[in-house]
Amino acid sequence: MARNKYLVIHGSASSDKEAISLCGNALLEAGLVGRTFIDKCLERETEYPTGLPTDIPTAIPHCKDESIKENSICFLKLEEPVTFRRMDDDEESVQTDMIFNMAIRNPNEHLEALQNLMEFLGDAETLEQCRTLSDEQMIAFFEEHIG
Repeated sequence: MARNKYLVIHGSASSDKEAISLCGNALLEAGLVGRTFIDKCLERETEYPTGLPTDIPTAIPHCKDESIKENSICFLKLEEPVTFRRMDDDEESVQTDMIFNMAIRNPNEHLEALQNLMEFLGDAETLEQCRTLSDEQMIAFFEEHIG
């Protein structure tokens, strides 16, 4: 699988949709995805929510989209948590201030990338480090732990 590019951004959002849009716009501005990526992530989130009830809740919005130019993950650190419906039970939700928006170019690599990210997010100690490392340290940390 091709190595991922990582972006780390900070922001404020009032909803899951706004958080996804912040990530998508950062990926778009970096030239990693095309214009359709954001809408496809938003559509997918409505049908298949991505909130994870891990020890430290997170969300992993993603989609399959032909406009993805390069495998990438945008990590958004929010000032205040937003609500994402849970992946395992869409009647329930999580409050999270950490969003990992994944863009994987090759549909055949999508599942493997998702599994790698889920494994990474299943470790509370790892997630706690996501809160404290600088942006540059975060990118190095992701490269080492996710690929």
